[in-house]
Amino acid sequence: MVIGAGRQLQFRAGESTNFVPDAEAGYMPVLGNAAYDQYGCRVDRYDAAGKRLPERGPRRGRRVLFLGDSVTRRERIQDALEKIYPAFEYWNAGVESFNTMQELIFYRRVNSKLKPDQAILTFHNNDFQDTPLVFRQNGELQIHFMRRDGNRINPWLFSHSYLYRWLTGLSLGQLDRARQRVVMKEALAGFRETMASEKVEFSVILLPILKPYEQWNVREKWSRQAALELLKEEGIKTYDLMPDMEAAMKEGVVLPETPGDTWHPSAAAAEHFARYLAGQKIL
Repeated sequence: MVIGAGRQLQFRAGESTNFVPDAEAGYMPVLGNAAYDQYGCRVDRYDAAGKRLPERGPRRGRRVLFLGDSVTRRERIQDALEKIYPAFEYWNAGVESFNTMQELIFYRRVNSKLKPDQAILTFHNNDFQDTPLVFRQNGELQIHFMRRDGNRINPWLFSHSYLYRWLTGLSLGQLDRARQRVVMKEALAGFRETMASEKVEFSVILLPILKPYEQWNVREKWSRQAALELLKEEGIKTYDLMPDMEAAMKEGVVLPETPGDTWHPSAAAAEHFARYLAGQKIL
């Protein structure tokens, strides 16, 4: 997990033009460009009136909005579900490195204008952590965290030292568990209340780390258990993919999108998950 923080920090530096600092959320996507449309969704989906781009045909049926971080944005699970449920209308509001509180803020401020019939949040273990975003502003690298002031880092060291990037992610990206739990409960309660007030059907896909459970470390096991408890406390419909992941492993399905990546499912894993979710009548 510690190494992952460093790698995430290194990766984010290359996507600086897509994000800007934000007083409430730490950072937000820039809207109305090739990455995010004016509603905070991938531009290859729909406009707010439900009109599809020419290559995707006219508007169809129930409007389903997918929320989450990079797992959502890469659309593996969404695309697999669309093959099973082709009559529905799909929107993707995934934002790289967002945590659940940021996703709530983004939904309330931007995505809710779509007036979806149903919203599905992909929840991952790392949603309990503040994920840093590093980008250039006025020629300098800056780092921003959820609910923290921006912290300047040494540009030369960041560019030339992996150890520096790794330690920066470790020292600034970790939160204590008690605070994590409080913030997460607030975020999930906010989603539940907001969706109820807007009469939007809301559910959560709980995505496990893509490796055998016995290989999970203590923190990873804690975050899963805390997520299950909080979702139950808030009465949120949850689709736990752990049982299906274990079944997929027994069948020899290659789970990671790329070797060593335990966060993002492969197309084959996503199709396996989608069949399971369809059996659970997620849509």
